[in-house]
Amino acid sequence: MKEVLLIRHAKSSWEYPHLPDLERPLNQRGLRDAPFMASFLRSQAIIPSNIISSPAARAWTTAEYFASEFDIAEDRIWKETELYFGSEEDLLDCIHNLDEEVSLPAFFSHNPLLTYFANRFTDDWIDNVPTCGIVCIKSTAEEWSEFYFDNAAVDKLFFPKRVRKYYEGN
Repeated sequence: MKEVLLIRHAKSSWEYPHLPDLERPLNQRGLRDAPFMASFLRSQAIIPSNIISSPAARAWTTAEYFASEFDIAEDRIWKETELYFGSEEDLLDCIHNLDEEVSLPAFFSHNPLLTYFANRFTDDWIDNVPTCGIVCIKSTAEEWSEFYFDNAAVDKLFFPKRVRKYYEGN
């Protein structure tokens, strides 16, 4: 059985409108949500083995928080250009090309790609994967090359507002 994590970058800043899109940093909420959601994932005993991130600063910084939380070695963290506004097929190709020793990859990317991709694995419509939202997808595939829309399904959704509300008891 194969499983992947889709993680949308944390909330980005528009404070510096002159910056190219690739260089936009996280804002204060993003800097708060990224370590919070990484810690939450650990509390659920969901431990990514590898991190594959869009090269955009906001995605990479979010990924770094998760890498730190899970003490993921540098050789198990890399950037993938296709995760920066690529297509659903590009993301599926990234999954298909994973080495078999990768047990639980976490892909850090952007919308609309993550929402569109997640919706291919569920009959329950996901309106929007919010910033720092996490989608867990499980497949019956034995190898990464066999991971497809027809043998995998959304297993869990974790969104920062929902998680905070749960912990705060509201």
